[in-house]
Amino acid sequence: MPIATIPATPPHYSVNRVRVVDLPGLPLDDAVRGQAAYHLLSSEAVVRLALAHADTLGLPDSLRQSDRPEVRRALPLYVNDCLQAAEAGARATAEAIALRLGRNLAYILLTLHRGDACNRAARSEWTAAEWEIWRGIRHVWFGGGLMRGELGRRIVAHARALLDELGYGEALRLSITPFHGDMALLGAGRYGPAEARTLMAFDFGQTNVKRAKLTLTGGAITALDLLPSHPTAWVFRNDPTAAERYTGREVLAFVAEALCRGLEEAGVPGGDIMMSVAAYVDGGRLLGNGIYARMSLLGDDVRPLIAGAVRDHCGRAARVHPIHDGTAAAAVHACTMPACNSPAAVIVVGTALGIGFCPASDGDLRPVALDRRV
Repeated sequence: MPIATIPATPPHYSVNRVRVVDLPGLPLDDAVRGQAAYHLLSSEAVVRLALAHADTLGLPDSLRQSDRPEVRRALPLYVNDCLQAAEAGARATAEAIALRLGRNLAYILLTLHRGDACNRAARSEWTAAEWEIWRGIRHVWFGGGLMRGELGRRIVAHARALLDELGYGEALRLSITPFHGDMALLGAGRYGPAEARTLMAFDFGQTNVKRAKLTLTGGAITALDLLPSHPTAWVFRNDPTAAERYTGREVLAFVAEALCRGLEEAGVPGGDIMMSVAAYVDGGRLLGNGIYARMSLLGDDVRPLIAGAVRDHCGRAARVHPIHDGTAAAAVHACTMPACNSPAAVIVVGTALGIGFCPASDGDLRPVALDRRV
């Protein structure tokens, strides 16, 4: 069964290393000047701020060991909870962290929107075309782990306030997606075959693997049955050489085992698997220096490699369709008009910043008409 055409997403689209050098004519916080977007807004940024204020947040000793992956997962949740803590000191510190992250977000968006020469010079991988895409964006949707809960709401509210203060509130509209952690799962499913009755969707992130069975009725996604997420087999670091410690075979084995486990738990014999992945995707090639891209060392097209590994691991016949996670998330908010009058982007805020540009038309995508989410 044919699937909708999945757009290629080249590695240089990443905004993680966009640097806020200056915003001529606007006041710029010293804490932001010269910093990369990843340093300013990510789970790593929350971890760094939380540890810097460990005492006033009341961090227990078990959450002060930043080299442990479970601690790095727990700290953003702890800061979120502190926003409504009974202890005034912890609450005020969490508020200050949310304010800092919100202002950081606004400055990142202004850097992308304005495209000042000093910031262009610091992002040598981008041509004028990439800056023009961002100059045209008028609506940004936010999802990901950091945008769930009160922390995400405060971050976006503080970003809106600063944009309004600096005169850019009308140029950039900010919204938190109503789909939250389901964005990439649903968005990947939108590219599935129209004839499908059931699809499996996976979202392979740097920290967790999310999984869901999608039910389609009349070509529309009508039910989302979530399976429990499970952690990845590695510790992510935003370092160009971090993935080199893992072989392509190791990553392939992990992916195949995760897919088999999901198929078995969902009671699905095989078929089309829509696979959102934290890697840049061009057809069957996974690009970039991330962990999942290590699979492309084994061959130019990972699709038959993964399908073969699934067959060997659990005997199921599968057709695997990889999709860049930001591109998958952006499909949820594809334009519903014949022509898109308000170009939009998605930024998924989690371990790092994932981005995607919302399709200008949703004509060949599966509609989302959920009447059940379990």
